[in-house]
Amino acid sequence: MAKAKPNQKIHIDKLSTAFDKLGQLEDKPKNELTLRESIYFLRDKLNSALKKGYNYQDLSEILAQQDILISAATLKQYLTDIGKKSSKRKKSRSSKSKSSTNVNSSKEAGNSSLSPDEINRIEENKENKSTKRSQTIAATGQSKSKKATKPKVLSGLDDDLSNEFNQY
Repeated sequence: MAKAKPNQKIHIDKLSTAFDKLGQLEDKPKNELTLRESIYFLRDKLNSALKKGYNYQDLSEILAQQDILISAATLKQYLTDIGKKSSKRKKSRSSKSKSSTNVNSSKEAGNSSLSPDEINRIEENKENKSTKRSQTIAATGQSKSKKATKPKVLSGLDDDLSNEFNQY
């Protein structure tokens, strides 16, 4: 094992050589998987066994016969985590495709590939957004171009400050 030297300086030629060697490395085959990776590998078969009526304890015992030692609770947790990750991926993929479809359909609103209902919905969304924007501007009494006014500073010159406080 190499021992690290504090404050060592490395010549650029050595870095370049190391960079080239690391780039030439081929994939090293895995002979062993972690327990979590093993459960991920077996996930489809485990889930189908659960659907057939087996419980996590049964599956844990079956895996133990193959020297895969995992408790029923850990097995359940791993399969639940795997299911959550895959459902998040499905959701992100579907939301990406929906958002790209909406962008494409708004660009191609005149295209005949869209149904009239889809075109109407796109145009209603545009109108609703502009209406909400104008309502917000009207409610605040400001438009985007106007700058906010600075609050008036009390002068303190007058003995009776009530008229200055009444502004607020």
